[in-house]
Amino acid sequence: MRITMVSEHASPLAALGGVDAGGQNVHVAALSTSLAERGHTVTVFTRRDDPFAPETVDFAHGVTVVNVTAGPPERLPKDEFLPFMTDLGRGIARYWSAHPDTLPDVVHSHFWMSGLAARTALHAAALDGVPLVHTFHALGTVKRRHQAALDTSPAQRADLEPQVGRDASHIIATCRDEVAELEAMGVASARVSVVPCGVDLTLFRDATEAEDTGGRRRIVCVGRLVARKGMDLVVRALARLVAAGHEDVELHIIGGGTGQAELAEDREAARLRALAEQLGVADRVVLRGQVPREAVPAILRSADLVACTPWYEPFGIVPLEAMACGVPVVAACVGGLADTVVHGVTGLHVPPRDPEAIAGAASRLLTDPELAAGLGRNGIRRVREKYAWPVVARATEAVYRDLLVPATRGGVSGGIAPSGSGTPVHGPAGSPSQDTARALRLPGAEALPASVGPVPPGGGEIEEHLSGVAAAVESLRSHAPVLGGWSLQLSERLSAGHRLLTAGNGGSAAEAQHLSSELVGRFAGDRPAFSSIALHTDSSAVTAIGNDYGYENVFARQVEAHARPGDVLLLFTTSGKSPNLLRAAQTARRMGVLTWALTGPGPNPLSEICDAAITIEAASPNVQEAHLMAVHGLCRAFDAHIAGRDRPETVKAGAEPRLREVRL
Repeated sequence: MRITMVSEHASPLAALGGVDAGGQNVHVAALSTSLAERGHTVTVFTRRDDPFAPETVDFAHGVTVVNVTAGPPERLPKDEFLPFMTDLGRGIARYWSAHPDTLPDVVHSHFWMSGLAARTALHAAALDGVPLVHTFHALGTVKRRHQAALDTSPAQRADLEPQVGRDASHIIATCRDEVAELEAMGVASARVSVVPCGVDLTLFRDATEAEDTGGRRRIVCVGRLVARKGMDLVVRALARLVAAGHEDVELHIIGGGTGQAELAEDREAARLRALAEQLGVADRVVLRGQVPREAVPAILRSADLVACTPWYEPFGIVPLEAMACGVPVVAACVGGLADTVVHGVTGLHVPPRDPEAIAGAASRLLTDPELAAGLGRNGIRRVREKYAWPVVARATEAVYRDLLVPATRGGVSGGIAPSGSGTPVHGPAGSPSQDTARALRLPGAEALPASVGPVPPGGGEIEEHLSGVAAAVESLRSHAPVLGGWSLQLSERLSAGHRLLTAGNGGSAAEAQHLSSELVGRFAGDRPAFSSIALHTDSSAVTAIGNDYGYENVFARQVEAHARPGDVLLLFTTSGKSPNLLRAAQTARRMGVLTWALTGPGPNPLSEICDAAITIEAASPNVQEAHLMAVHGLCRAFDAHIAGRDRPETVKAGAEPRLREVRL
């Protein structure tokens, strides 16, 4: 597949830590590289900010960065780019014309102004049929809400940004909070997929040698030096820690100017220094400016905790980098940080703009090394399973392919010629790559075997259904280690006096009830009864709760009634989009309940919101059949743990459970 990335201000070539150079640069660079490693060719277009920069730079194998002249070739604040987006789009179209081997099968734009440039490029090149995928990274509505008069965005953003969302073929959101914001902007959730940002696990590793701290304990903040990142809150929290007796703690802030001279002229750096002086902790606050990216892991590894406390955060890559290094995170419970950091499992959440809460969470980690170490170990597992760039690239590629499949195959976008028709998918004759010219197969789909003898009426449909069952079984088989981990955790938690709650809609409700009945009763041999409640779907409960609180809260209200910290909530769904299940998962996570999901194809909103999920890549009926097999497998493994094979240590009933290392 030939992929065009448009990233007007966030070039993969930029140094990180400046006002407009941060997570989006990392995202575009790593996603492009990971897609190239999957065999695709990626061209990244960005605005030229240096008159001497070459037009093209070979960034990585299969990835080329193209500097397009649009406006003065110098560094400018990104909020001044809008007048140059038409020129950027036309420049991209001219490059495609001069280099036909880069004509795209799909275009992926990043940030709202890039969306404008990408649409201009496609129109100028007469490629309006090419799918345009868009990732906002940050939304103006959220920025205005939190920054008010400090928001320097162009006034036109309020009208143009929703237009970008409506004009795109599909939107990739990076967290569940963004989906709700997009709906408020008029972007239907059916046109949105949640694919998180990732982390480079070859660079950020727990095996990295930590930087020497000279015996002092250390809190680290990493990010752009702008007020909304909330680093002043950590300075205030540090003063509280010192006053409480933590005399050996210092704060290192990474970001800002490239050297002390530039840092001395940085307005936010000056504000942080003045605040530290005022609070009497200037000797404990170290502003280090930008550092080479390869030096960041050693700094993170030197930390006792990493603090990420922005006013708001569209996603936030730093917590992932810290977790990959095995360091616990104290994070404001906002935006993407509410997804990436699991409270009490990989870090601790604090309310936004609350220095006292930050100090309290930091003190807890500094005084409980066992807790901090457990959070760190869990963080490593979480990022490896959910946020490795190959995982993110695979999910992004799936979105692209859904847009390229023929409408008859049920892709998310129509208007594409059926496979085998001989009609190009898009663009001038002969322009598409072979990857898009041939039919695309769904994961696990295989040709039906030839029938022997005449096929009776309906026989073909039955064979097709059974082929779908086989694909669902193979998909479930790939998740067997996760299901085994669930069985162990479930045996530990239920033996410790916790309970399992289950829920689902329609046919999935039957699976939820089935699992609960097996645990209260028995699956095979005799064993003690365990507490498991299938949340009510009977008419009296549904109508009573629905009338008073709305149907979307039917399960959430029951979670509030029955769940306690340490319990487990397992949700069944073929789509992963049911609002009542999403509300239940959100409520459970706020209450300290471990959330799991058995869903259909992923990623989907529920799989992203839960602590762990098993996603079955199959059609809806086959997904339900796989879920039944998963229930039986889970019960069988659970009974084996209870019977004594691989028996875990359990916490006595009534005792406060310690933090456990969980499979995420």
